[in-house]
Amino acid sequence: MTTGVFDGIVIGGGHNGLTLAAYMVRAGQRPLVLERNPWIGGGCTTDEPIIPGFRFNLHSNFYIGLENAPFLRDLELWRFGFSYVEPPVQQGATFRDGTCIVIHKDVERTCASLARFSRHDAEAYRHLHATWTESMRPLFTSLLYNAPLAPAELRARLTGPQGADLLSHAPLSLFDAVDRHFEDHRVKSFLKLFMHVTTAENEPGTGLLFASTMANITRLALPVGGSSALPQALARLIEARGGHVETDAEVREIRVKGGRAVGVELADGRRFAARRFVASAIDAPATMKLVGESAFPDEVRTKLNAWYWGSHSLLTIHLALSEPPFYSSAKFDPDIDRAFNLFMGWDDTEQVIRCFDQCRRNELPDHLMGNGACNTRFDPGYAPAGKHSAFWWPFAPYALPDGPEGWDRRRKEYTAQLLDVWRQYAPNLTDDNVLASYLFTPLDVERRTRTMIRGAVRMGAYVPSQLGINRPHPLLAGNRTPIEGLYLCGSSSHGGGVNGAPAYNAANAIVDDLNLSRPWIPIEPPGWTG
Repeated sequence: MTTGVFDGIVIGGGHNGLTLAAYMVRAGQRPLVLERNPWIGGGCTTDEPIIPGFRFNLHSNFYIGLENAPFLRDLELWRFGFSYVEPPVQQGATFRDGTCIVIHKDVERTCASLARFSRHDAEAYRHLHATWTESMRPLFTSLLYNAPLAPAELRARLTGPQGADLLSHAPLSLFDAVDRHFEDHRVKSFLKLFMHVTTAENEPGTGLLFASTMANITRLALPVGGSSALPQALARLIEARGGHVETDAEVREIRVKGGRAVGVELADGRRFAARRFVASAIDAPATMKLVGESAFPDEVRTKLNAWYWGSHSLLTIHLALSEPPFYSSAKFDPDIDRAFNLFMGWDDTEQVIRCFDQCRRNELPDHLMGNGACNTRFDPGYAPAGKHSAFWWPFAPYALPDGPEGWDRRRKEYTAQLLDVWRQYAPNLTDDNVLASYLFTPLDVERRTRTMIRGAVRMGAYVPSQLGINRPHPLLAGNRTPIEGLYLCGSSSHGGGVNGAPAYNAANAIVDDLNLSRPWIPIEPPGWTG
């Protein structure tokens, strides 16, 4: 029973699926987006889980590099209600000894903060900012918003002294890359912890992630009104231009006929036909199962069945507050209270290393460490007038020694433990100030968004075997699959994160394959001669 025919069908109503569909309506197509949850957004969701009016982003909160993201420009999302702010104080790291590091959008103010720890590190930051943020950032954008390149082709495209220097980071681990440039133990430990935020692992071959992350360290944005504002704007665009978004619609099969994807069947028995394409915004392993593993080559099946979701997830405490957190280290630098993305919980690199070793052993780290924000400092709409909402998400394993369900059994205990650590840095988080709290565990991450297997907020770890052309597999790296008309556009493809890159790259592949009009200017292919 076919209940509808569309030009294309998109599986998954997260921001990537919606971005792909939005590009397709711009290309003159009529797509259908199918989302199995009652809401759209995937990892871009905002909820009020404790007190009405206190809004929390349950997954994505820090949007990186939006001013260079082509989908905002191409789709004119401001016309559909999406906007964001870029706080002038971008990053902060507060330590138990009362000192802190503050990263400003203003490079001179950042260097002044770093110079209090090391003049060498201040000059190292100045050099990297000039080279990677100001000079080479267009290159990082083109690497993200194009199909990934094989290592040999990447080396051929990046020439000159700056290109050679960048490529020299490729074989390094994240920590080795940090050590190459910085010397103070507090500066280095902060940057090493910061590198793990992308679900990256400290392995040889991840050094280019250090470069791209440093290029964007001052490019974090907060969506006005909540992370859900992005998918809502995309859905409004799609519906306004002839597409359709349907929730409570779980796909159980991608239908293939004559080697071509021709539609889908839902869990409730309904069928929808696709004239031209089917695109999957869910993870690649799940997509393969919807088609049938036999449709994929042995090497693809082997890799996707062994997909590495990562050794760590996030354990988040959300607070409804009467006043924002005030940090003791503000006596050292008052700007720490103005920092958007704020890190706390560790003292040195050894503690950082132990934290992730313990996560790999399914142990809650001895030293809880991670980042968070008080969003109401930058957008008062995240809480009722005069009140505040804040969160902190330290790194944690998906499962505890007694299994992932251990999070449910210890919810009250861990809520108190996280709040106790936070109070060591912000003593004004008293019982009178904290109106309510909500713990969102790695198991809750998986329950809410089932494509985030084992709490994998990036749909798979960033390790060399799952980066660049290897994400998810070289035969799938261009967003195409062995099945004609079936495309991948989710975060397990090249790009990942909340940047629209997997969807953007898939949209360009579909337009090329179907010879459709392209009412946007593609990002130039990567290249560097400086």
